[in-house]
Amino acid sequence: LPVSTREGVVLLDPMMVSHAMFDGVLVTLVTRDGRRHLTDASLQDIAARLPADRFVRAHRRALLNLHEVAILRPTDSGGYLAVTHAGDEVPVSRQTARRLRRALGL
Repeated sequence: LPVSTREGVVLLDPMMVSHAMFDGVLVTLVTRDGRRHLTDASLQDIAARLPADRFVRAHRRALLNLHEVAILRPTDSGGYLAVTHAGDEVPVSRQTARRLRRALGL
């Protein structure tokens, strides 16, 4: 997965990507080893280049590797806060939470 950053083009193994978060300006790609890469690529562009069976658009501002989720904490809004194996928290929207519950048989 080539990602344009300020340092240049970083080549990432898609299976090493834990999640991606949009902060309103840039997207931060976080890898399983905790490295963070800032890019101006959109979440939509990044999602299109990642395996659809492994990654989900968890929130309008977040992509999530389902294999990296350790805990799903319910929120008051009906969604979840996904905690990754590395301890990062990723919001999961109410709509995506419904799909996850069905997929997990909950």
